[in-house]
Amino acid sequence: MAEASIEWLSGDVLETQLSAPGSLLLVFVAEWCEPCQALVPRLERLAAQQRERLRCYLVDVDRDPQTAQKYGVRGMPTLALFEDGDLDATRVGALDDAQLASFIETALDA
Repeated sequence: MAEASIEWLSGDVLETQLSAPGSLLLVFVAEWCEPCQALVPRLERLAAQQRERLRCYLVDVDRDPQTAQKYGVRGMPTLALFEDGDLDATRVGALDDAQLASFIETALDA
């Protein structure tokens, strides 16, 4: 997968980020996953647009399977939106720009 400008997280660093207040989007991906590869550029645009409201990170399910299992990830890509450390909403699939924006806006405005 092409190197993303969104930071990759795992383990203790991930747990530290999850414990911080605010909105955080974790996107569970795999290198072999073509829909994941298609989604990452859209995420980068969204992260740049929403950086004041949302922290966005990638998690590689092959390198960090315990985190994927902890959050019930069964398909890729899986988007998990957390608010103040609590899982607020999830979506599975390579969302297009409009779907991605709608998912984020609906979750952040809830």
